[in-house]
Amino acid sequence: MTGLEKILSQIEYDSNDRCRSIIAQAEEKAEKIKAEAEEQAKAIAAESEAAAAKQLDNIKQSAESSAQLNKSKIILKAKLEAIDDMLAKALDDIKNLPEKEYFEILKTLVINNAKEGEGVLCLSVKDEKRLPSGFESDVNKALSEGKKVTLGKSADIDSGFILVYGDIDINCSFDAIAASKRDELRDALNQLLFD
Repeated sequence: MTGLEKILSQIEYDSNDRCRSIIAQAEEKAEKIKAEAEEQAKAIAAESEAAAAKQLDNIKQSAESSAQLNKSKIILKAKLEAIDDMLAKALDDIKNLPEKEYFEILKTLVINNAKEGEGVLCLSVKDEKRLPSGFESDVNKALSEGKKVTLGKSADIDSGFILVYGDIDINCSFDAIAASKRDELRDALNQLLFD
């Protein structure tokens, strides 16, 4: 099992625990709402048996419907929070990978995002300081013909890089990539964890 798979497995385990806890709280709240509705119905039943029977039915259905809706909202909110927490943790784990693995990811991103011509590769200040020697050369060797990158000044980002081609900036900071893929990742994680 790779490091990333272990991280994803741990995140899935933590998320499942958190969701079970939130679901239990939602069920407890739903039960409380039902109990309060039943008490209200009993008071009405004492005043008029015939009207109370009908009203009791309506109140129970309304309370159950309201409780179910409330439970569904709480569960959805919990799932979204759990997924966002998982995404943040995964992003943090990527940013804190050992240098070799981290710069292999950066190299792959540069290769996948490089355009025809010469681009300027702007790394974060943190990444510039720990950049392995020969990184620029390794990337250029891996790029297809007609593509080249040169290191430029540092970018105001936390991690990743920005590729500059004249007036065009390709933001490949990990935060920007995660933000652009957030909905897609949420859907994928939701299916993986909750279906």
